[in-house]
Amino acid sequence: MIKKANISEVLRRFDVTRMPYIAKLAEEGNLKELTEEVGNLEVAQEFIDAYKKIKSKKDERAYNKLDERQTELIKEATNKISAASVGIRDE
Repeated sequence: MIKKANISEVLRRFDVTRMPYIAKLAEEGNLKELTEEVGNLEVAQEFIDAYKKIKSKKDERAYNKLDERQTELIKEATNKISAASVGIRDE
């Protein structure tokens, strides 16, 4: 569990517009980049653990919508990354 002091520090710096990318990193289990993105190792690990829990319980009613939303976020991030790489190749 994340210490209370760490949560407030992370939330002050947190940019919710980065959630699609954060969800993608959590899906990949990319602890190094996720830690750089959120600025805290414990928070990064919590994102990965939450991703795994949502996926493992996706058939339960309480987790079904979370799984759907997480899948949407990951798709959004993947599309943005693909679009950016196409733009880079075109230049």
